[in-house]
Amino acid sequence: MGARRLLLAAVSLVAVVMCAGCSAASVPQPPAAVGENYPGTCLPAELSWPSDFIESLPGESPAVAGRIVGLRLEYVDSGWVWRLRSEASRTDAFGEQVDDASFGRESIVDVRTLQVIASHDTELTEAEQQVGTDAYDVVQQSGEQWPSPLVIELARVVEDGQSVWRVTTCDTETSEHVVQTMP
Repeated sequence: MGARRLLLAAVSLVAVVMCAGCSAASVPQPPAAVGENYPGTCLPAELSWPSDFIESLPGESPAVAGRIVGLRLEYVDSGWVWRLRSEASRTDAFGEQVDDASFGRESIVDVRTLQVIASHDTELTEAEQQVGTDAYDVVQQSGEQWPSPLVIELARVVEDGQSVWRVTTCDTETSEHVVQTMP
């Protein structure tokens, strides 16, 4: 009887460890292009602007596990969401932290409340693994301000052999997108 309980406890522990970070809702694939599926505007009726939340989010929300390496405004299932990508720490079966720069978290959050809708572990791209200018500083340098322009994407990409930020802003009156790169 004791061996049976020990086996059951071990199986339960393995299941819990394997499902750590699991989310009841699945994270949908991102649209192929920034702004795809927008319902005629890039400005939801209510939202939190990146310049207002991007600096504090890593310490305050389970949506991100570390340094933010990506952000995108999306319109999914008739609702607005932010897709956030961040570095994360991986642990082994014994709970020990494992160095793995490719390990990250991707989360879908409500644009107004920033509450997590869905989250999962993901593999970061080579560009996302490279440390560059902090996402908060990039948003500040982008010129984002009320009422326009609004940052609708921050993405780490490789350009001319260098990892840079691709920043897409949207003019909230015309819905015109402007793309710029920053180190």
